[in-house]
Amino acid sequence: MHKSKIDISLVVTFHSEKLLAHLTLNSIERCRKYAESHGISTEYVWVLDNIDQETKEILLDYPIDSSNVTILEVNHGDAGDSRNSGIAATSGEIIGIFDGDDYYSENWIERSIHYLNVYGDNTILHPEYMVSFGEEYSFGRHIDQTENFFSKKGLLTHNFWTSAWSIAKKDTYLRIPYVATNVKKTGYGYEDWHWNCETISSGFIHRLTPKTVGFYRRRPGSRLSIEAENGGIMAPSKLFENLNE
Repeated sequence: MHKSKIDISLVVTFHSEKLLAHLTLNSIERCRKYAESHGISTEYVWVLDNIDQETKEILLDYPIDSSNVTILEVNHGDAGDSRNSGIAATSGEIIGIFDGDDYYSENWIERSIHYLNVYGDNTILHPEYMVSFGEEYSFGRHIDQTENFFSKKGLLTHNFWTSAWSIAKKDTYLRIPYVATNVKKTGYGYEDWHWNCETISSGFIHRLTPKTVGFYRRRPGSRLSIEAENGGIMAPSKLFENLNE
C-alpha cells in the first residue's frame, strides 16, 4: 500500500536495458533515498514496454520494497506512450521522468523539488549539467529559458534539454502529454524535443536545477540512434507557428 501522501512519483521506462537497468536503479535509488532523508515522500512507477525477459527478471529481482513500486507492462513500442501510461498511474503531486539506462546526481530529486517551490508551478526543471558517456564522451551545461541567450528559434535545430530528464508538477504532464512517435512508420521521432517545444508554447518555463548533473549513456542501437539512422524529424509543434511575432 502506498503512503497516503506522495510528494513525487518517479516514472522510469524500461525496454531492453538488461544489466544497465539494475545500474540505473542503483543511481535513482541514491537520489530517492537522499530525497526521503530530506522529508520528501516518493513512489516508483516502472513502465515495462515490450520488455525482454532478461530485463524483466532483473527488475523483478531488484532489492526494493515492492509496496513502493507500481509495475506496468505495456506493448506500446513507443517512449511517449509509455511515459503517458506511467504518468496516468501516479499518485504524486510532482512527476520525475527517468530513462532506464542513465544516471543522476544524488541531489537531483531533492534540489528540484526545492527549486520547483521557488520558481513556481509552471516550471519544468532539468539538470544543470549533462555528461555523455559510452560510445561518445562530452560535457556541457543546459540552457535556462530565463537566460538572455535563450532563443525559441534555436529549438528548430537543437533540443536544448537532454532526453527525458525533467521534473515538474503532475498537471504539466497531464496538460501536455507526450506525442506517440514511430520513426519507421511516421518519420517522426524525438518526442522529448517535441514535448519541450509544446510546453513552451503553452506558457511553461524550462529552468535548471543548480548543481545537479545527468549522465547520458550513448550506446549503439539506442532509440536516439535509430531515429537518427532513419532520418527522423520532430513532429510539428505550435511553438514554431508564430516565431516572428
